[in-house]
Order: sequence, then C-alpha cells, then structure tokens
Amino acid sequence: MADKNFELLKADARHGSLHLKKIAADVYSVRVGLEYRALAFDRGTHLTWFWIGPHDEYERLIS
Repeated sequence: MADKNFELLKADARHGSLHLKKIAADVYSVRVGLEYRALAFDRGTHLTWFWIGPHDEYERLIS
C-alpha cells in the first residue's frame, strides 16, 4: 500500500485517496500507507515535500 501511495503522491499529490489535509497556513499532510505520513509546504503552484515518517512522530511534529 505504501509503495502504491508513494507512486500516486509523485504523480498527483492532490489525489483524493491520499487524504491531503491542510494542517497549518502553508503545510499539508498526506497518508503514505496506514502507518506513515508525509508533510509538504504549499508553494502555490506545487507542494514541496520536506518530511516522511511514522504516524507517531507525525503526531508529535504537528502538535
């Protein structure tokens, strides 16, 4: 599942099955499998990915 979602992320980060979610003014998260999340900055015309890791670390980062 993570491999499929990663390929989808590279092709279309805004695809509905990735559950793109705005978590701050210019920061978004997506699911990368059941246990991983990725974070990106919104640059207007594109997203710049800056972190990927386990869900528990994600929760600590965004809290």
